[in-house]
Amino acid sequence: MPLSDIVTTEATITCQHPLANLYTFHGKLEINNDSGEPISGHLTIDNLLLRGSRLKDTEYVVGCAIYTGQDTKLSLNSKIVSNKFSTAEKSINKYLIVYITILLVEVLVCTALKLYIESYKDWDGYLGPSPNITFSTLITDILSFLILFNYIVPISLYVTIELQKFLGSFFFAWDLDMYDEAKDQPAFANTSDLNEELGQVEYLFTDKTGTLTENLMVFRRCSINGKVYMEKDCDGSLYSLPPSGNKEEAVKLSSWQDNDSMISISLCHVVQIAPPSRRPEVIAKRTLFRESFRLKKIKRLNSSLMMHPDLPEYQLSSTINVNEAASADEKALVEASARCGVIFQKDTSDEIHIKINENVLIFKKLEILEFTSERKRMSVIVKDTAGDIWLYCKGADSAVLPLIVEGNLQETALHVTDFSMRGLRTLVVAYKKLDQFEYERLLQNIEQARQIIGAERAACMTHAYNLMESGLTLLGVTAVEDRLQDDVQETLECLRVAGIKIWVLTGDKAETAENIAFLCGHFKKGTEVLRLMNETSEQSCFLILTTFERKVKLEPYKQYGLIIDGMSMTSTLRNCPELLKSVGMACEAVVCCRLTPLQKSEIVHLIKTARSRPHTAAIGDGGNDVSMIQEAHVGIGILGKEGRYASMSADFAFTKFMFLKKALLVHGHWYYLRVSTLMQYFFYKNVVFITPQVLFSLHNGFSTQELYDGIFLMGFNLVTALPVLLYGLLEQNYSAEVLLRNPYLYKLNKNNYLMSRQQFMIWLLLGLWSTCVTYFVVYAITYINPVYLYDNTPVGQWTFGTCIFHLVTLLVNLQILLRSSYWTWPLVLSVVLSEIVFILGTFLYSIIHVKYDGDILGVFQQLFLSPIFWLLTLFIVVICLLPEYLFLTYNTYRPLTILRRNEESPQIISDDDGGYSSSRTMVTDMTLIYNKTFVYSNALSIYT
Repeated sequence: MPLSDIVTTEATITCQHPLANLYTFHGKLEINNDSGEPISGHLTIDNLLLRGSRLKDTEYVVGCAIYTGQDTKLSLNSKIVSNKFSTAEKSINKYLIVYITILLVEVLVCTALKLYIESYKDWDGYLGPSPNITFSTLITDILSFLILFNYIVPISLYVTIELQKFLGSFFFAWDLDMYDEAKDQPAFANTSDLNEELGQVEYLFTDKTGTLTENLMVFRRCSINGKVYMEKDCDGSLYSLPPSGNKEEAVKLSSWQDNDSMISISLCHVVQIAPPSRRPEVIAKRTLFRESFRLKKIKRLNSSLMMHPDLPEYQLSSTINVNEAASADEKALVEASARCGVIFQKDTSDEIHIKINENVLIFKKLEILEFTSERKRMSVIVKDTAGDIWLYCKGADSAVLPLIVEGNLQETALHVTDFSMRGLRTLVVAYKKLDQFEYERLLQNIEQARQIIGAERAACMTHAYNLMESGLTLLGVTAVEDRLQDDVQETLECLRVAGIKIWVLTGDKAETAENIAFLCGHFKKGTEVLRLMNETSEQSCFLILTTFERKVKLEPYKQYGLIIDGMSMTSTLRNCPELLKSVGMACEAVVCCRLTPLQKSEIVHLIKTARSRPHTAAIGDGGNDVSMIQEAHVGIGILGKEGRYASMSADFAFTKFMFLKKALLVHGHWYYLRVSTLMQYFFYKNVVFITPQVLFSLHNGFSTQELYDGIFLMGFNLVTALPVLLYGLLEQNYSAEVLLRNPYLYKLNKNNYLMSRQQFMIWLLLGLWSTCVTYFVVYAITYINPVYLYDNTPVGQWTFGTCIFHLVTLLVNLQILLRSSYWTWPLVLSVVLSEIVFILGTFLYSIIHVKYDGDILGVFQQLFLSPIFWLLTLFIVVICLLPEYLFLTYNTYRPLTILRRNEESPQIISDDDGGYSSSRTMVTDMTLIYNKTFVYSNALSIYT
């Protein structure tokens, strides 16, 4: 149609309401033809151009704006999917309520005492006439005390925490141990709000394909007409296996005669061809645009090749096509088909070209029945050059085998089970020949379903697809291998010793999932596996789980593993979720197979909302893992071969599963220690700072007189901010090597221990002890038994307040050094600089004589030039901090001894059963000792 005619054409578009899902769009387009009759066609996501997209290789496009403004998918996805708050932040909110309550009590008590004094009948005349108590004076007094004592609520805490989390998240990305050199991809954090949650994980939910495995598929075996064939080392030749399955007896085939199965594989897929001849041009353009980045990368690549001269050199021929696919399984199968002589050459909008023995077969593409996680299969309908119509179907055995009406079904089912037990991923291939009338009739059902816009559309489409795909003839089964990633077994065992229970959630069949579970050490040889499979009856699920629960309670000394499939999971979640929760949480390891993305999310939510409220983490690499990643307390994405959708939806991301060990055991441990100590320290700091003002009210008749000069009030956070910030960025109570060698140390932070009520009360009492010692010792020396300072003049109010302010700032800064197990020169320097800044600031403020609030003239000389002041400072610092130091030192001895003992005998060693063993006695002993102490040992820094 000419462009001029399109401009004047009237059309109507009906579409669904705006949705955030980027991959879903359904609509209908109606255009009137020349005779005025409406012609309708369905619209899918392929017809939708998303906002922010750019078009290339076309002169013009004709379109209509469907969604605008806030209704665009980009805007809808810009909204926060779910609000996640760390456990430490929730504790802060509770403790803030406590301090606000303390503030209100102090204000009301001081106001009441002031009113009592002012109404006293023996009012001293030199104080002036007795004031009249009115409502306005009452409000004035309340507000005055509120302003005077409001520093007890640490408002600056939020600013410091946000800054600490933001800067701390960079250390996660800068960790070279989590840098993937092959992909030039560092780890990164999409949010800095959940750093400390990495140190609180109790349950880990992980995907299998692309997470535990490499998602690098290699064709291994296939079953055709009841016979098993295998390929060795991708040499392009198939070997016929005997019934015994012995590889040594495999017979190499001189030629491959059965092309039907390979033709179906070459037709039923979504693989695209990317001609390599374009790659030099693309690389050249990118080089011009990012020249400096490319040069660095080339230098790194050259240096790697120089260090490994034995690596083979691969060159890309301009005549070879490169397959690109969203599914690694399909890519492996298409490449295997090409090695067998059936080469997929080209896929246009309406044709598929296949080359067999120098002959090119052209198939007209009629229809594609898309793959979905619910259907678990896809089909393509084509017409060959003879005019025959064929439907080729490929998918999971549970989705395709029930549709088979002809073929060697019994032997093929046994081969599917055998392949799965070997840890291979299986796909069943089938076909169906359609006559023109049947095809048009069934296609009409699909077209009618596509015209539906609404909630019932999905059900109608599924029904229409089922009618089209029924009555299939079996071709065979393919099996591809997905290798485990490096160090998966060690990583899982370290996390298990750290007290983290692991659930594997996968869409693979049960046999494959179980085999991989044993290979990666998720299940050990001594594990008693409980199976709940293929149960659709809610009553059956309830009875089986009840039996499991009774067994686990009667024999708790055994190690149990649970396997449950998606069909049984549906019935269980609907009828007895609490029973599943009880059995699953009692098992050492759980594998859930044949799951949909929604079921993964539901399982995470089930454990997340258990009575104990365990902290959960989910890790995955694909779009089907996004729901569980967003549901868990901490979502972790793997940058794999399935795109960046999971990593961009996650809170943290990296490229390999083995990096999870350091992310949790090291960064999680450090982050939690730093943030929780920083929070408790801020409460302690403000108690030490403002309590002297409350005590001073006892001596000024509750007259709302300030103890500190106004400049000092404003500068308190200035001289105390840097040390605690550096502590929050650099503190390490154990080195990374110690934490990785002793995974059980991760348990020390369990259940938000450092933010518990016990720790809160200890910090509060420490603050009250320091402030009472400071105030009353200074008060006794300066007023009860006056000691004259530098110029033999008595101590006045502002000298008294400045002396206490200096002691308070020095105490809280030294408290950071006392708490730190990892003294770095920036931390020590920050404490020294804070003291120097205060002394110089006081000196300038004193000699310039800027009368802001009080009168500080001469205070510097009276205090800082007096030896008595420095002796008093030393005495108070020792009295305030020595008891705490002795207590910390006493509680250091046994943990340090146990740690050394564990270091002498490695905790993670292979046992006779092929699994891993760990010292449970050591773990329990360490945990009990830690429960008796309230800080991390600073003496461990000597050892680490």
